[in-house]
Amino acid sequence: MGMVISAVREKLTIKCPLCDSEAIYRYGKAWTGKQRFICLICGRQFTDGAHRGVIKDKPICPCCGEPMNLYMKGAGVIRFRCSKYPGCKTYKKLMLKEDQ
Repeated sequence: MGMVISAVREKLTIKCPLCDSEAIYRYGKAWTGKQRFICLICGRQFTDGAHRGVIKDKPICPCCGEPMNLYMKGAGVIRFRCSKYPGCKTYKKLMLKEDQ
């Protein structure tokens, strides 16, 4: 019986998606009702199982040359912000192709 409980606990271990640490706390609920967590090591906030996906070919900031991060995704538009924000406040807007 003890092996079954430890196996279940091992599967339910939640790790930080950024630094892979297990040092996390519950941090309220998201607007969807999912449990939010915060990593005590790197400070990343996340919900369990919420992976946004990886964007390949991120644009480069025209001002400082650093890669840009996804800032907002809307209907037909993706907005990127410089990874050096707030030091560099450059934004870039990309229009998505419409499927017909």
